[in-house]
Amino acid sequence: MAAMAYSLAAMQSEGRHSHAIHGRRMAALLGAILLVACGSAAPSPVGSPLGSYELKFKVMDAVGTPVYCDPDFYPVARDGGELANAIAEYPNIRAQAGLYAAIVAHEHLPSGDLTDAQKLTAYRAYKLLNALALTPNGNEYTFEFRAQPKDQPTIQLVKGTVRVDGVVTVSSRTNSGPPPCPICLAASTLIATPGGAVRVVDMKAGMLVWTAGRDGTRVAVAVIEVGSTQVPAGHLMVHLVLADGRELLASPGHRTAEGRALGSLAVGDSLDGSTIQLWELVPYSGDRTYDLLPAGPTGTYWANGILLSSTLTAGPS
Repeated sequence: MAAMAYSLAAMQSEGRHSHAIHGRRMAALLGAILLVACGSAAPSPVGSPLGSYELKFKVMDAVGTPVYCDPDFYPVARDGGELANAIAEYPNIRAQAGLYAAIVAHEHLPSGDLTDAQKLTAYRAYKLLNALALTPNGNEYTFEFRAQPKDQPTIQLVKGTVRVDGVVTVSSRTNSGPPPCPICLAASTLIATPGGAVRVVDMKAGMLVWTAGRDGTRVAVAVIEVGSTQVPAGHLMVHLVLADGRELLASPGHRTAEGRALGSLAVGDSLDGSTIQLWELVPYSGDRTYDLLPAGPTGTYWANGILLSSTLTAGPS
């Protein structure tokens, strides 16, 4: 009888224990359902990371292509210039294995040698990749750029993130105008003054600089105005070297003392008493370009020893 009482008590205890376990399981399941219903579920796992060029294409496919200052068309478009630059730049693009593989895959190009038309396609994709900047932030990258969405006439300023596995999240879209295309000097440019060369970033209104008089002689005058312009991502600058060793880095729209845009020049052209030995377009690592307006009738000054016109004569740079 005592044994039967013990067994009954044990069974009751085991039943209470089993009921408690079942209750805890149900509570956990209910909690998980509530979390999902409230939108608090755990984020999706991060997949295999992609290369930076692949991520840029993911962003472009999701939000639109960058709107930027294309050096092949700004400030002057040369007839056949874009194709000529595409052919000239092709060996450099192909030499960068990761870049070239991403372009070929995205643009559905053949793996072998490309035709001139296909080189143009690759070159245009290359320019778009240069125009889009991604900033690393943990397991994702942030972006902010002017985009042209597919099948939409408006330009939008788009902000968002792209995860390392290519998941794009847009945080905001704002209607925007075209980017300001800078026509000024690199921050490292040296300006000729009576006291010696001064960096353009250190120039102030009222400082003395050398300008060219109407007869071409050097005249010391005061700086009337100093300006700067923020450059868009991927901005390309003209890098030129003269036969006498003088060198300059400036936006394609900046003009020589004779009024020629630097972007319209070529190897073999004359410039300020010498000949252009190297002319190339290179990415600009700075975030602003600079210019100044000297007093005097010509609005010219010497930048890295080369006589240029100020862009401020017709308004802010």
